[in-house]
Amino acid sequence: MRGPALFLPAALLLLLLSGCGSLSLTGLLPYAREIEDMELVRTLGVDGDGTGVAVTASGGAREGEETSLTTGRAETVSAAVLAMQSQGSSYLYFGHVGQLLLGEELARRGVEEPLDYVLRDVEMRLETALYLVRDGTAGQAMGAAAEDGSAADRLEALAEGVGLTADTMTRSVKEVLADLEDRGASFAPALLPDGTLTAAGYGILKDGALAGWTGEEAALGVNLILSRVDADVVEVTPPGQPSAALRVVGARSLVRPVFEGGTLTGLRVECRVEANLAEGPPGQEAAWRQALCDALARVEQTRIQAALDLARTLNADYLGLCRSAALLTPWHKAALLDGTQLEELTLTAQVEAVLQRSYHADG
Repeated sequence: MRGPALFLPAALLLLLLSGCGSLSLTGLLPYAREIEDMELVRTLGVDGDGTGVAVTASGGAREGEETSLTTGRAETVSAAVLAMQSQGSSYLYFGHVGQLLLGEELARRGVEEPLDYVLRDVEMRLETALYLVRDGTAGQAMGAAAEDGSAADRLEALAEGVGLTADTMTRSVKEVLADLEDRGASFAPALLPDGTLTAAGYGILKDGALAGWTGEEAALGVNLILSRVDADVVEVTPPGQPSAALRVVGARSLVRPVFEGGTLTGLRVECRVEANLAEGPPGQEAAWRQALCDALARVEQTRIQAALDLARTLNADYLGLCRSAALLTPWHKAALLDGTQLEELTLTAQVEAVLQRSYHADG
């Protein structure tokens, strides 16, 4: 049996290569196309359209071309994409899509269909960045951006600059799909449908649909909890002390379970924030620097608590708090991961702030 089993694939390959009979490789591989006949799609937007969807593609990637928008409507994303292919002389190629935008109406209806399309389509990539459009549609956002450039250019610039902000981060389709499968909740950066695609915090996904938005404070808290703060400037004025501007350069957080009498009653986020003195009067005493640390800790604790309150209100573990606590205390894994409901727990934050360098304030 081993001989024939090895022979058949080899014989089939020779048959395909020789072109014998009605079989050929052209029936198995995508059609070959000249690059001049293709339009490279860089951004894809999906919106609700009645009971179906409206899909918008932003192309014009070749040098010297203006940004073009193509829209297709159908009951499914796949059919809408196919409908777009018949609207122009160029073949739309989706292998270069770097951003997927979902309008608010569609996101509230459910994100499974567009995310599943990315997962299954032969040209799309799971590394595609996911964005949710707040108070508008993906088509509106892409159209506004196209008036002066393209959505792809603006979103790529935003992604490159996330290290300079403390209230946003990029999220891939792969990451969001993994979160939804693992814990039924996730989050993705939000955009406003204006010409600059302004960052607007995060959208919280629960059970495959948009459940709510973060405010500014909660968005900052999300990054602190996930230890993703690379740069932020916080202005503080300790009681009875001169004011100062502190540049936050890092944060390290862990999630610790809280038990009472053997019963899980809460989760506590413990965060260490590191900052440098950006501006402040010289020649201050050590007590002033400690007062700055205390004031910074209060600010960051408020931000983290806002993100935790949202998780409890929505009963959505979009930050993976339970899994983080289980990794820290694996002997409590069952109590933390077997049907834990955040709405039944007390979620608290504890922050320590450290002033690493004070420059001229050491005098």
